[in-house]
Amino acid sequence: MCERMRVLAGVLGCALALSLTACGGSSDGPTPTPMVTPPPTPPPPQVVAEGTGLSLEAELIGRVPITTTRTGSLEATVDWTFAANDIDAALVRTNCSVDQFFAGACQVLTISASTTAKPERIRVDSAAAGDYTLFIENTGPGDETLSFQVVLTPSATGAAPPSASARAEVSATLGQKRKPRGSVELR
Repeated sequence: MCERMRVLAGVLGCALALSLTACGGSSDGPTPTPMVTPPPTPPPPQVVAEGTGLSLEAELIGRVPITTTRTGSLEATVDWTFAANDIDAALVRTNCSVDQFFAGACQVLTISASTTAKPERIRVDSAAAGDYTLFIENTGPGDETLSFQVVLTPSATGAAPPSASARAEVSATLGQKRKPRGSVELR
């Protein structure tokens, strides 16, 4: 009987070893599964500049300096009271003065100079962290009360800024409908 038990134990041991080998098992333990780390979730959108109930007389340009601390999409919305007035908006890189803007010394990223859009919306994707200036022009015919909001939607990764040729195409439209007679800081 002992002999039979030894034979039976040997057969069971071989069967167990064969079944582990057939399933990919080994005496070293299971093969580890690699851990995949998901990409970080970007922070939620944040308002980086806003103003409400601001006066902007006809033929003036308002200037709003903006600073961001993250790369992402910048979207500005400018709205006003009277649809008869034409309001335009531009976003430029750096803290740029009105004189620098009209001298062509500012990196213009985007302009919305529609005569019919209300509100005006402009957007720049892949905007690097840093300084920007929002220009709001009231070409009239009348004085206006306006509001604006600039929202940064952070991105997980950065991308290249707009090309120089794209900037050159939009730089000539603001201030061309009617020559501005001055500027104001909007805060």
